[in-house]
Amino acid sequence: MGGDRRLPGDGVNVAVIGTGRVGLVTGACLASLGHTVACMDADETRVAMLREGRAPFYEPGLDDLVGDGLASATLRFVDTVAEAVQGAEVAFICVGRPPVGRDDRSLSAVEDAARAVAKSAPQGLVVVVKSTVPPGTNRRVAQVVATERADLEFDVASNPEFLREGRAVEDTLRPDRLVVGASGERTLDALRRLYEPILDAGCRLIETDPATAELAKLSSNAFLALKISYANGLARLAERTGADVADVVDILGSDPRIGREFLGAGLGYGGYCLPKDVAMLEKTASRAGYDFGLLREVARINDEAVEAVVRTVEEAVWNLEGKRVTLLGAAFKPGTDDVRAAPSLTLARRLLDAGAEVVVWDPKAAKHAAEELPALGISEDPYEAAVGASCAVVCTDWPELRELDLGHLGGGMAERVIVDARNALDEEEARAAGFRYVPIGRAAD
Repeated sequence: MGGDRRLPGDGVNVAVIGTGRVGLVTGACLASLGHTVACMDADETRVAMLREGRAPFYEPGLDDLVGDGLASATLRFVDTVAEAVQGAEVAFICVGRPPVGRDDRSLSAVEDAARAVAKSAPQGLVVVVKSTVPPGTNRRVAQVVATERADLEFDVASNPEFLREGRAVEDTLRPDRLVVGASGERTLDALRRLYEPILDAGCRLIETDPATAELAKLSSNAFLALKISYANGLARLAERTGADVADVVDILGSDPRIGREFLGAGLGYGGYCLPKDVAMLEKTASRAGYDFGLLREVARINDEAVEAVVRTVEEAVWNLEGKRVTLLGAAFKPGTDDVRAAPSLTLARRLLDAGAEVVVWDPKAAKHAAEELPALGISEDPYEAAVGASCAVVCTDWPELRELDLGHLGGGMAERVIVDARNALDEEEARAAGFRYVPIGRAAD
């Protein structure tokens, strides 16, 4: 992928610090454009896996890019920062942030990465913060680097990512916009050269200051979360008024000023980014002296969405204690194996606490779900997962769900009940297969 957009001559020497979902995708994609990339991670097991051409997580197209990069020697993996930045012109900091629920000011991984880069950095290095961080982080990174190496000539820039898990490779190679926050023309020139093939293909480049770039990233994710919570608030209202939330949001989304994406009512948002970024933006506002209470309400409605599904399952099966409930899907969204802050796991915990037996099927994430919640049963087959169940709950809108033989699924269940917490299935098909079909955001039968 991206081979038709390689640079015509020598590319840029790039270091990427961190091989998580952002760092590895960034490094592999830049290598596919003809740059020479060294990706660093302190986890020796992960580095060994990557050197064999195996990505440590599922992302469509990523394994191929890693393999191609290794074969062409444009991509290598190292376990020290010093080796990664040797000869580099640009170094990306792509380290993780604190888990959801931790103080968002704890950005020690970013600080540690900046110190390590500074110790071994060549003169003229451009340090690019790609991790999602609160406004002012670039200034702090510059201070850390200058303190660590008073002799070093360097620049610091913000280049936030706008990647969607499940489409991260596509979003990196064919983004709808590139945002660069920098204060100097030399830095901007370096990043223009880095992204030249993407810009030549017509991508819009937005050049701004670092604080604006940092705030723009947080604002984007928080707004997406707001849309999801708005749809879930409408779902609660639709259930009480006899309206159909699916039709409501279709009508809303037909307005080009609003758009249909991220207006799906159901279990709510999850993953590593949206919950954290909503909290980070609210705390950033609070520290700046502004009470951005809307963001707290976004998070509250998101929590409420899971509780609403718990109540729906309870109503459907009457007593949860001793009942088997099958969760169809564990990943927080389709196209990924990521279960971090997945609402499906919050739902599973609530059902387990109520005395239910919970079994999960997911085409990519079942193993990770069981690692997060060992009390879960897992099955590699959706039909086996449903055997003996009193209720099946659609938790992740995988395309595979629409290919299921619902008659076969229901044949092994103790009761044919589906709670469609993503409004993903065809209602008429489910009812024709003998199911009591319970969607989200519609009046009860």
